[in-house]
Amino acid sequence: MNRRHFITAASATALLNFLTGCKTEPGGEKFLGYWKSDKGNHPVLVHIERNGESFLFHETAWSIVGKVGYRTRTVPAVIKEADNILVISETVHLAYDEKEDVIVSGRMKAHRITETQYQSATNKT
Repeated sequence: MNRRHFITAASATALLNFLTGCKTEPGGEKFLGYWKSDKGNHPVLVHIERNGESFLFHETAWSIVGKVGYRTRTVPAVIKEADNILVISETVHLAYDEKEDVIVSGRMKAHRITETQYQSATNKT
């Protein structure tokens, strides 16, 4: 009987190891959501959403050209090499800092905000 218990326990352990090793959600989920940079009166606002296996990166920035106000630019983004790096338009690398819950690139640092805060900020003129 000891052999049967050992085989059962070993099989259960192998199954648990297999299941815990499998990802249940696609990579990059931590980037999804709304973000706001720490930049003066007109901060840059970012919305990152899933687009199938890749992402859409919406950057909303203040513009004084033409009609004054926020303008949104949307570009594709993908997870590359490391799970905490999002590559935007094949040129800009955006990292996620889990400790501070911020996204960082060479030109900006942004904190997570709610959708309501995002909508409120983009409606300001």
